[in-house]
Amino acid sequence: MIVEQFLPTLHYGDAVGNSALSFHRFLETKGIESRIVSITCDECMKDNTFPFAAYKETINPNSLKILHFAVPSELTDFFLTVPGKKALIYHNITPSHFFVDYSDHLVQLTQEGRIHLERLKNSFDISIADSNYNAEELRNLDFKNVNVFPLAINLADYDAPHSLAYYNLMKDERKNIIFVGRISPNKKIEDLIRVLYFYKKHLSPSIRLIVAGNTKTLPNYFYAVKDLALRFRLAPEDIVFTGHIPFEELLSVYRLGDVFLSMSEHEGFCLPLIESSYFRVPIVAFDAGAVSETLDGSGMLFKEKKSDAVAGLVEGVLEDVPLREKLKSLQAGRIEKYRKDSDPGKLLALLKDM
Repeated sequence: MIVEQFLPTLHYGDAVGNSALSFHRFLETKGIESRIVSITCDECMKDNTFPFAAYKETINPNSLKILHFAVPSELTDFFLTVPGKKALIYHNITPSHFFVDYSDHLVQLTQEGRIHLERLKNSFDISIADSNYNAEELRNLDFKNVNVFPLAINLADYDAPHSLAYYNLMKDERKNIIFVGRISPNKKIEDLIRVLYFYKKHLSPSIRLIVAGNTKTLPNYFYAVKDLALRFRLAPEDIVFTGHIPFEELLSVYRLGDVFLSMSEHEGFCLPLIESSYFRVPIVAFDAGAVSETLDGSGMLFKEKKSDAVAGLVEGVLEDVPLREKLKSLQAGRIEKYRKDSDPGKLLALLKDM
């Protein structure tokens, strides 16, 4: 058996790329020939992937080919015509309306993504979504043999040492609200800022918001949320945008977190919810997309975005010790269930049954 995973790009720290790498390494431990093929990659990831341009010259007709789909690319036309066993792993496409007024390019890209996805509906022997939320989208498009397997990572990676220097920069008397994710309109960073402002003004000034994620994907949106923070008179010590940081510094952010707050309005899985649960950082989250499914009862959900009410939920999690301990206990159970559900052996079994 030969397994080849295809991605448009392999980015450092990207959840989809990390899941592909995790499965690749698992296959190698089982003695199964495996490789990752990508059109582009970050410089630091070159040793982990084979360039698609070169691959097209030496296509292996006998391999099982897996397409990780989240954005449109030339891989669509390739999978429409390439022979052999083929599988789709669908990671969702952010709806285009979130990018209106911020990026015409991303509006077009996400619209094209849905066109590409529909074109592919008859191309695979099996279709795998990383949540039931995503699976329902595939079924609505008439994809056949749709299965669910969660976005899988190697949790042992999170036991690595965190950056003590980075940790000490923000370890003080303040409580830390954290959010992890790229700075994108669907993540609704502006709503996090509104909750922070209300909390500081009406509940306690001893609070900080740390937003850990790439700030360069959509500069217009990033500048807009920074401007909002300035208009609310929030100082740099009140809200920290880390940008795209090394993994050991991300581990420090999780260790600094007192509560994880998500105001995101579209999530196909939301891996940071699993990461927060692993670090026992209690979660308060807006109920959107696959958030409820990913939490599976291990966090506090809300359905209305009222800054005062959400700030009250955050305060309850920070100050109510029995509540915090109950949430941490639920998170421990969630992680054990996630370990079983995301066992790469289960994914391999799905693929072998094609």
